[in-house]
Amino acid sequence: MKVLLTEGSSTSARQTIYALGKLKATIDICDPQRYGLGRFSRFVRTWYRCPSYTAEPAAYVHFLFDRLRSEDYDVLLPVHDQVFLLSRYRDRLGQHVGVALPEASAVERLQSKAEFKRLLDVLALPHPSTTIVSHPDELLSHSQFPCYVKLAYSTAGRGVWHIERAEEMRAIADLLKSTWGSDSHREILIQQPACGTFCVIQAVFRHGLLVASHCYRSRAQGVGGSAHAREGVSHPIVVDDVSRLGNHLNWHGALHVEYFVDEVSGRHEYIEANPRIGETMNATLSGLNLCEFLLDISLGKSTSPVASRTGVRTHSLLMSLIGAAERGASRCALANEFLKSCFGKGVYRHSSDELVRLFDDPYCLIPAVAVTGQLFFQPRCAGRMIAQAVDNYGLTAAAVDRIRQLPHNELA
Repeated sequence: MKVLLTEGSSTSARQTIYALGKLKATIDICDPQRYGLGRFSRFVRTWYRCPSYTAEPAAYVHFLFDRLRSEDYDVLLPVHDQVFLLSRYRDRLGQHVGVALPEASAVERLQSKAEFKRLLDVLALPHPSTTIVSHPDELLSHSQFPCYVKLAYSTAGRGVWHIERAEEMRAIADLLKSTWGSDSHREILIQQPACGTFCVIQAVFRHGLLVASHCYRSRAQGVGGSAHAREGVSHPIVVDDVSRLGNHLNWHGALHVEYFVDEVSGRHEYIEANPRIGETMNATLSGLNLCEFLLDISLGKSTSPVASRTGVRTHSLLMSLIGAAERGASRCALANEFLKSCFGKGVYRHSSDELVRLFDDPYCLIPAVAVTGQLFFQPRCAGRMIAQAVDNYGLTAAAVDRIRQLPHNELA
């Protein structure tokens, strides 16, 4: 099995590599960053430096098709938000390689946080109270705090702000006007905080039919509000809701939905969704290799449902350190967090690391030591480190505009 990944910088890519490595797949990576998390792995055969899919989408598509013509791959696996671009070429890609991609129109309805809110309303699925505005000045009339301000297109928490006072809202409005220009109109969400515990469901669909899913809850949140410690859970009502969602969109491929569950009332609320599988190590260690299902769907193979175990605890020390450094933690605090991991204390108790897996892949030490060393030497570099990685795979409104200008299923 020869698999080509569409990027290798994200933690999702790193965990996908572990999942595919268990299947003894031959893995190649395309990525614009010279030293990404995924490059250093015994499971990765070759890394190809490519254009940025957000800054140069046409060049990225040409590069990808040239690579597929140069070598026979069994599967192209879109790891992250490249799905927004590649869904426009899914018919052409399908002529060269096995690939599981939803229709571009379905991705448009899901990728935008504003469109996703409207989709939830159509399906009568719960979400926090949300107002959609089209200009930064409209933010100033909002008076219910705290709240979140969210750009319709953003990744890894970039473009999401927690607002507690009117002064903070004015600052965000001024920031957006200075960034976009005073006459720009783009959708912005003002969303009330959801109650309960942050959770995620990861799912794989075949032409609208749910074939595999896994839920986990956050035990600790890190970079961009994502979980850096997880525990597998069972939420049947969420599985049913997401099954309806995928069926409504005739979804084909991976789907990642974030939600909150109030353990007291039992109420759940959806906050956003993405056309990707996300970080899969908790599912893999829970007995459900979601990436294997994606390969089967990509190749048109039939699959049998497999249930994942609940209660499996995982964490990422690396993301915990980066998140703490971004929030201003001192070297002493970072050292304390490192020691807690070494001795299995707190969130690290009875928990497996998702990124640093020495027995599976000794080469994982290279990026782990490099990143940890940088953080201890200069903790303030965390923000720059995150931005550089997210720029490789994150989707912004400007990138969406560039991608929409490309013709469907045609190469320039």
